Amino acid sequence: MLLNKLGNKLVKCNLKCEGVNNNPKEGIIPRCLIPEKRKGVKKCIVVGLNPGKCKKDERQYYLSEGIKFTSLSNFFFGSKLKNRQYYKRTRDLLTGLGFDGNILWTDLAKCECLGKNGCLPVQTYRTCINRFLRKEIEVIKYKTIFALGNKAFEFCALSFPNHFVIGLPHPSGTYGEFAALKKKIASNKRRFINEVTKTNDNNGNPRAVHLSKI
Repeated sequence: MLLNKLGNKLVKCNLKCEGVNNNPKEGIIPRCLIPEKRKGVKKCIVVGLNPGKCKKDERQYYLSEGIKFTSLSNFFFGSKLKNRQYYKRTRDLLTGLGFDGNILWTDLAKCECLGKNGCLPVQTYRTCINRFLRKEIEVIKYKTIFALGNKAFEFCALSFPNHFVIGLPHPSGTYGEFAALKKKIASNKRRFINEVTKTNDNNGNPRAVHLSKI
């Protein structure tokens, strides 16, 4: 399977990009690229910025199970990771908007941030998008991308003009924007469902729309 081949290349990436921590000897490896199968019909890709800090239990799992793509998905589904707020809040919102099918969870950059502010240099995002994210999207072939956070939305909207790109606030943000959007959707659900089904603009081009701006 092409996704597995790409995933094995991902976890063994040895590029020395600026601002990231990639130390397989300590179990700190490039992550994300998790395909989640669900029973519904409407499928999508969810793109964040880059993975959060890898916790001790996860690092130890990769060291014991081996640096390979299957270790990522096995840890995701075999631990509490898939129900952390980032995933659960996003998944519940997508389901409420009618996207009840498979989800590909991924990020612009695959390595965790080396510093404390969570931001990576633009060149690091460019490198990883071109090396991995473009290929992931070619392989998975879902037409709708949900981008989490303003920066992820801008990168995806510019990098993937042939896809319908929908921006959402980051589900783990500290400013209450995600909760505020949930309230807006609850108060006028039909309007938002119409927005996420209108894939093209008046000129016939795929749209890029941030739901918080509606």
